[in-house]
Amino acid sequence: MAAGTAPADADGSGARLSEAHRTAPSVSGLPGAAAHRPSGPGPERDLEERLAALLAGRGRRLVADDQWLCLFAADPRSGELPLHGWKLHISARADELAHVADLVVPVLLRYACDAKFARDAAVLHAMNSGARDSALVGKAVTVYPRPQDVTALGAELAGLLSGRSGPRVLSDRRIRPDAPVYYRYGPFRAEGADDAALTMTGPDGARFPGRAGTRYRQPPWAADPFRAAVPPAGRTGRLIGGRYRLTTGIARSPHGDVYRAADTAAGGSRVVVKQARAYAGEDPDGVDARGRLRHEHAVLAALSGVEGVPRVLDHLRHGDDEYLVTTDCGPRDLRRDVLAHGPYEPSTAGRTAAGRGIAALARRLLAVLDGVHARGVVVGDLKPSNVVLGGDGTAYLVDFGVSALHGDRPAGATPGYSMPAYRAGGPPGPGDDLYALGATLHFALTGMDPVVVDRDDAVNRDRTLACLAAALPGATHRTAREFVAGLLDPEPVRRAACARQWRAPQSPAACGRRLPSPPRITRGLLDDLIAYTATTCATAAAELPADPRSRHGRQNFGLTLYDGAAGAGLELLHHMEHPGVREAVTGLAHRTARHPALPALTAALHTGRTGVDLFLDSAAALTGAPEGYVPPPSPRPYDDTGDQIGGAAGAGTGLLALARRADAAGREEEAGARLAAAGECVRSLLAAEGGRERAEPQNSAAASEAAFAFGFAHGRAGVVHFLHAYHRITGDPAAGAAARRGLAELVAHTPRLLALAARPEAHRRYGSWCRGLAGIGTLLIELGGHEEDPRTADLGVRCAWACRDLAPRMSPVSQCCGLSGVGELLIDAAALTGDDRLSRAAEDVAALILTRSGGTLRRPLFPDNILAAPAPGWATGSAGVLSFLRRLRDAGGPRLWTDSAPPAREPEGVPRQPGRRVPPRGPDAMLEP
Repeated sequence: MAAGTAPADADGSGARLSEAHRTAPSVSGLPGAAAHRPSGPGPERDLEERLAALLAGRGRRLVADDQWLCLFAADPRSGELPLHGWKLHISARADELAHVADLVVPVLLRYACDAKFARDAAVLHAMNSGARDSALVGKAVTVYPRPQDVTALGAELAGLLSGRSGPRVLSDRRIRPDAPVYYRYGPFRAEGADDAALTMTGPDGARFPGRAGTRYRQPPWAADPFRAAVPPAGRTGRLIGGRYRLTTGIARSPHGDVYRAADTAAGGSRVVVKQARAYAGEDPDGVDARGRLRHEHAVLAALSGVEGVPRVLDHLRHGDDEYLVTTDCGPRDLRRDVLAHGPYEPSTAGRTAAGRGIAALARRLLAVLDGVHARGVVVGDLKPSNVVLGGDGTAYLVDFGVSALHGDRPAGATPGYSMPAYRAGGPPGPGDDLYALGATLHFALTGMDPVVVDRDDAVNRDRTLACLAAALPGATHRTAREFVAGLLDPEPVRRAACARQWRAPQSPAACGRRLPSPPRITRGLLDDLIAYTATTCATAAAELPADPRSRHGRQNFGLTLYDGAAGAGLELLHHMEHPGVREAVTGLAHRTARHPALPALTAALHTGRTGVDLFLDSAAALTGAPEGYVPPPSPRPYDDTGDQIGGAAGAGTGLLALARRADAAGREEEAGARLAAAGECVRSLLAAEGGRERAEPQNSAAASEAAFAFGFAHGRAGVVHFLHAYHRITGDPAAGAAARRGLAELVAHTPRLLALAARPEAHRRYGSWCRGLAGIGTLLIELGGHEEDPRTADLGVRCAWACRDLAPRMSPVSQCCGLSGVGELLIDAAALTGDDRLSRAAEDVAALILTRSGGTLRRPLFPDNILAAPAPGWATGSAGVLSFLRRLRDAGGPRLWTDSAPPAREPEGVPRQPGRRVPPRGPDAMLEP
């Protein structure tokens, strides 16, 4: 059976739990919890020391980072292992990691394989919680065997570990049912964080996504080494406990999935079935998801009859897992509702015509909380995904797995939604749920989660409220803003007083809480931001590029333009006047040039060698040629997507820039080779053009794909950009004709994309550079100028205004998917038109970036794209924010990796202000500090 499917006993039946077992309120009585302690030697030594001792004299290297201990052959460039293949995962409970390592390392040493171990028990505990990445659960050990060794090694490990337990690895299949050894086909090396870098290409050229998910997937060219081909097992249609037929999935979680089901013993009535997987999310006391499910059953029993919570119908064991069956409260949750239909109306007069007013939602949730609190329960995990909406929009609360029942509760909470004292282990109280209600209503009003990047919860709270003020400006929305601020007040007495004002049926009064607002961007603040961010990027650059295989298992992490040394270094070249930057860039260039993985990169711009070459060539002009760097021959292979990130368009864009740089430096032979390689990229794109299906925009404004097919990173805009640049430089008629066809296609479709982006439910990615209007608008403004076409340029300016309107509800601050990409387009539009309103809008975007960040206004912590810790990369990190801030200060200036020459003359019909500064756009200016 495929991992991640609903488990079943051989006869399809399950065992119901006894009444005493089901309703016991204790959260620490998981049977067998105390029996699973390490059986290894005495006091546990540091795992790294244990592995080093096991590897002594065996010709293996041990490389450590913050998450993994990696075992490699002595020569990291031996090339013995393939780019992708069958890999093995060994699951273990956190407190058994060291003993499992003692068992498996002697076996691994008999095979020519690489492997990685979770860094220590604390790291494995965090992995098994699923909080950061569901696909990491259970992967205590990953083994990368040679193809000829997979079956034998997997069978030996399964036999060795027979009878041991661990969380299920959802992305894999299990080799045998009595051992925690799993397998799947996936990449052995990755050249970046983008999904394109993880895509695998088969022997026939077929491509298959390599990123692990929460269900098993197998590429068509690979044959399962452990079993004959079988039809994929369906997740629905199976009977749980011989009674409940799963019909549809509601939610997926590493701790267990949630389904809708039909009760076959009750005439097919609709129910909800919640799964708790064995050993998933195990806490230090041995309580796993099953223990929390039992606690939830006890809480729901105490809430029996309370309006607005589900009613328990059954609790049973099925295989190793347990299931709780409850009544079905409704078809969707608040998070999905907001993403599908847009934010709630901030009106405080009651239910709106569409039934989605914030006052009605708030009063309903307050009434449910009153009933819950009256029974001695604190919800503890109130958040948008745990608010279910009935068919008529009535709200219900679900998921009481970490709720407090008369003070007894399991550990667990959601940062941003739970009261800080609750997360720190303080005594729970009803005021905690009021705080969570404020954060939940913030999401309902904005579609954004609270800011959580700072260590200081007070900073996070103030920045969250500043985000709300930006999304709902003006006196009209004052009452709604101040209500949320009152519920998020640090003092529980003031939270309770604010809630009382909203329980009354009449329109509530403002709670009198003044909200923080986004800062005003001044020249002094901008200078300080740039200086500080340049310095922090330079400091972070000291850790880039990483060891070839030591960063979270991604071999070339920290090397590429997208997320590593090349992107950060290229931007830092514009900031050499700041202390420490020149030394940082010099060291970064030298380490990059000597990196052992450099020869293995493809020619991709963002995830491959071309972006790295741009950095090294640019750095050499200022710091001298890096030691050991030899410009590579051209061309080299790239992937067949054709896009800017990993395909021919990006490789060609970078090659044009390298050709211009070589020509300017008098390196004529190298310039000719680069230009010829760019020509190969053109021919590749033109060959694919004939068979390309014409893309259509998404019919739904809420679709997360947004304008993917037309965007700059992965779609038509990026391809047209390269073809047009190549035609301008070489005069190639085929490239010019293809560019004009592509531009006409974009011009025809952009008005519809603009209309979709203007809808209330529009997904934030409509504003993004990678798959939205920020990238499309960039191209339209650029080519409108070159083609002297004011209609096209004006369409690009309309894209800038649309992105400005989307920006207050965009959470990421990055270039790729976030606010920095929007800001860059606004700068281009302001430079084209001379419209000061666009310049001010770009400043407003900078202010929004600060509201999404931690730290102080002059020393910010910019979150990455998962809104977590800062990272130095360009696409999703601080270097990309720095690019935007630099261009904002300079009223333009060069964009990175955009090879476009300035227009021959200004387009007619586009208003400009006299004396404005036109940013240099040509390839001669590109990448120049």
